[in-house]
Amino acid sequence: MALECLILRLYMAQDKKGPVSQLREELGEKSESCKKLQAEYLRAVADFDNLRKRNERDSEVSRRIALEALLLDLVPVLDNFERAVQVAGTGAPVDGLQKGMDLIHKQLREALCRHGLQEYSCVGTEFDPRRAEAISFVKTDEHKSGTVVSEICKGYACGQRVLRPARVVVAKEVDRAAGQAPLTPSQKTDLGTQSGEVTDRGDQEPKGKSRDSEAKAEETEKSRAESK
Repeated sequence: MALECLILRLYMAQDKKGPVSQLREELGEKSESCKKLQAEYLRAVADFDNLRKRNERDSEVSRRIALEALLLDLVPVLDNFERAVQVAGTGAPVDGLQKGMDLIHKQLREALCRHGLQEYSCVGTEFDPRRAEAISFVKTDEHKSGTVVSEICKGYACGQRVLRPARVVVAKEVDRAAGQAPLTPSQKTDLGTQSGEVTDRGDQEPKGKSRDSEAKAEETEKSRAESK
């Protein structure tokens, strides 16, 4: 009986692991886990790189297809321009050339509109720096300050994106003295009449003074003659 207990204790002592053995086993497990994670990371990097290259190829193909479609729509316009130039060289009537140029202009605008080009105007609206570029200002009372008065070049957009802002002239408030209201035409006329009267009176006063001085001079000469 004692022998069996001793053998059992020896067997249990052999199965029992020390701290070093446990650390080695845990280290081995962690190493295997790190290798698996590294392999998954490398596969993910390779998949992302392949996806990036595929997206670049697709974007290039889409850009080339869109450019080719635009050029194909512009080729007929170019053909019509060449015909118009040839006809102009033969001395064709001006009216016929004008009609041909109008048709070519319409064809060009329709071709660009099919590809998303949008034309817009800002005349009569409040100036918006996101859609217009102010190249000049004009002082006027006919329009509210900040209103687009005229347009040098129209604006163009594609969807919600402005390709080229409109180049416009913006109204600016007329500089006046504080509290002074603009004069009406009748007030301007009255003001001109009053200024004329003042001028006439100013002209008459010197004449009166000159006559008095002449009379005094004559009296002085007479008195001198009598004394002699």
